[in-house]
Amino acid sequence: MDPFNPDDLVALLAESQENLTASAYIRKISDHLGITRSRARKILTGLVNRQKVAYQSLYGATYVMEYFLKPVRITDRFYIAPPGIKNPAGPGALTISIHQGISFGSGHHPTTRLCLEALDHLFFTSPFSGSFPGNTAGDVGTGSGVLAIAACLAGMDTCTAWDIDPNAVSEARQNAAASGLNSQILVIDDYMSPQNPPMTLICANLRPPTLKQLASLFKTSLVPGGFLVLSGLRDWEKIDLLAVYRKLGFFLFWENTHKHWTGLALRLEADSA
Repeated sequence: MDPFNPDDLVALLAESQENLTASAYIRKISDHLGITRSRARKILTGLVNRQKVAYQSLYGATYVMEYFLKPVRITDRFYIAPPGIKNPAGPGALTISIHQGISFGSGHHPTTRLCLEALDHLFFTSPFSGSFPGNTAGDVGTGSGVLAIAACLAGMDTCTAWDIDPNAVSEARQNAAASGLNSQILVIDDYMSPQNPPMTLICANLRPPTLKQLASLFKTSLVPGGFLVLSGLRDWEKIDLLAVYRKLGFFLFWENTHKHWTGLALRLEADSA
């Protein structure tokens, strides 16, 4: 029996710059442990049986993903788990209950993880934690509702979540209820409106053309000193996008990159709103 740490092998999925098919993952295991492909294939079967990883269909192909039918740690504080599954992590853990649906935001994609990392930093370790100018949030293109749920679990009183996909709207509402937040999260089947009460925080996991198009609306929708969490951009798209937001009075205070995807956290200067 080859000695190995299963969590180290699961980490190979997170460290990869692209989603891995079974054959690609077997090659990774083989190279990592210095064993034959045949032995690596048996180890993959064992990881599946132990519910460490699972096969998931995505964009018409099948990939190996971290198993999400149990609590999975995404950041220091945020976990994602199916509804009704108890998180053994104990006090301080913030568990986002997500049904396994078709809407974006299951936690597998790097952009979702980056947004959750940004929220974790903003609420708990940034210089701004504990001094938010208000308690309302917005989640534009909410998908599964994961970011709206995370914002409320972290401290926002309310969050308005927008999406134009009927499946996403339905699933976001189900997930908000599963997380016990249906009275705090309003899911709207429409585009974000300019006629919104000023918000403390806006999250948007969208591609750069849309993020640029919405930049002025985000500015006018935030209170002075409000925060913006963005992802959905590749690392080489960051400079152009930041130039747009800096012209509007935003400054960058956090960023990170996973698998060539980048997440950003910005604050609107108090005298720019």
